[in-house]
Amino acid sequence: MSSPTPRYAYEVRQRFLDGLLFWEGRVNRRDLIDTFRVSQPQAALDLKAYLAALPPGQVIYDTRQRRYEASANFQPMFGTPSIDSWVERSRQAGLAVEVLPTLDRPLDAGLMARLYRAIRDRKTVHVAYQTMRRASTEDRSITPTAFVSDGQRWHIRAYCHLREGYRDFVLSRIALSADQVEAGVEVTELPLDAEWCSWVTLKLVPAAHLEENQKRAVCWDYGIDGELSVTVRRALEFYAIRRWGLDRPESRLSIIERTESAPETEIST
Repeated sequence: MSSPTPRYAYEVRQRFLDGLLFWEGRVNRRDLIDTFRVSQPQAALDLKAYLAALPPGQVIYDTRQRRYEASANFQPMFGTPSIDSWVERSRQAGLAVEVLPTLDRPLDAGLMARLYRAIRDRKTVHVAYQTMRRASTEDRSITPTAFVSDGQRWHIRAYCHLREGYRDFVLSRIALSADQVEAGVEVTELPLDAEWCSWVTLKLVPAAHLEENQKRAVCWDYGIDGELSVTVRRALEFYAIRRWGLDRPESRLSIIERTESAPETEIST
């Protein structure tokens, strides 16, 4: 495995300094030396280059602590850094940070790759699919068109030749062999997937059953200034509503307006 190029390693250190000032609010040469095992002269050069690239007034030098500290108006040069990297660094430093585990669905990368090639080559493939309603798998001929994640599990959007319409198939319930993709039949034309080509905009506000202080808290939670608008494909509206809990009586958000666009192909005609 080849080592990173000097230019790439330099940028990694620059982003490290940027993130450290954002999260910790302070930085010095020792941070670079301890993290990247660079020499003191190299750390001094890296820090000097980073500070020179910042707009004036972004950092203040503390002569007593011998370190640079972020000013009140500090803005990271590379944009808001990753929360995940900060969580991992904080754990290593001994800070109490806990994240509940997610119940991830198993994802077969090989299956995903084979379905990707079916999408790319516009092929119809034969799969065995396990539904929630049937005791055994059901054979389907499908023409995959897109991958979809609802944040918890992956689907493949496909034209189902058995049902003669577009359906979503959960990846973890599909059985597909490699030779089935290779032997797949190329499809020249499919009917328009109107639900995929249409967009739905939902306008959300704090739920009416909440007290005023609760509504104010919800506005803070979601950054709502009046109302919150979210736009999703119509084919994904069901998943969005379920994921955000908008279909539950205890939901803290309510849909006050729903607007839908015509399929894109119809708009352009």
